[in-house]
Formats: sequence, structure tokens, C-alpha cells
Amino acid sequence: MAGEDLNQKLNELISSLQKKGILDDYFDQVKGLQDEKSPQFVKNTITTYLCGAEDTIAELTETLSELAVNYQRVNYLADKLKGSSMCVGGSQMADVCAELCDASEANHREACKELCGVVKREYSTLKDSLNKIVKLEQAIYDERTKETNE
Repeated sequence: MAGEDLNQKLNELISSLQKKGILDDYFDQVKGLQDEKSPQFVKNTITTYLCGAEDTIAELTETLSELAVNYQRVNYLADKLKGSSMCVGGSQMADVCAELCDASEANHREACKELCGVVKREYSTLKDSLNKIVKLEQAIYDERTKETNE
């Protein structure tokens, strides 16, 4: 597949994800930071986000499973996840994390557990979407590298 076709496919994917509300316009700003000096900026940003989010969600799950829930810790983790999700344009994920922050501030155990489940589902959707972007970004990078070496 030619580089232009890959770029078009990537742009269509991003547009589709934005229409679905999975990503917001902030992702365009992240994409705009990628240039010749940092051709894998988007891929690296997404990879870093996904690794950090996995760890945060695991810690959040563990914290909510304790007999005496540390709501301050839940709030911190939910807020951390909200901020990092916003940085990659994950608006739906950030919104659910904000709801979890509210529930933790109210010390509402059942709401926190329920919202943690929603966070996991939203994260799964966002992760799948971002991984598709990473695959296309890598294919574009590989194509450019191949063209440069020819």
C-alpha cells in the first residue's frame, strides 16, 4: 500500500473515531507535534499512554477491592487517568474518569466499583482504537524509511 493510501486511511480512521466521540480534536494537536525530527512521536505518545494506563487501572482495581477503600487514592488514580487520557484525546475515557472522581469524593463504594467497570470498558475501546492508529503510523514510517533507503 502506497504512503498516500496509508495516510488517507489513517486520516479516515482518526475522523471516524472523532465522530464516534472516542477521540476529540486534541488528538489532532498531538498529531501536529509529529515532524521529521520526531517521526514516531504519535506512536511513542500512544505507547507511553497505554503502558501507564494499564498500570493505573490495575492499581485502581486493587484499591477498590480492599475492605477499607482509600477514596483519596481512588480519586488520585482516576484523576491521573483522566489527565493522561485527555493528553491523547481520549475524551470519553476522560469523562468516565471524571465521574469516578466525583464518586470517590462522595465515598460511594458501589458507584466507584461500577464506574471502574465502565472505565475498563472505555479503556478497552480506546486501546483498540489507538492500537489501530499505531499500526498505521508504523506502516507509514516503514514506507517512508523504505523510500528514503531506495
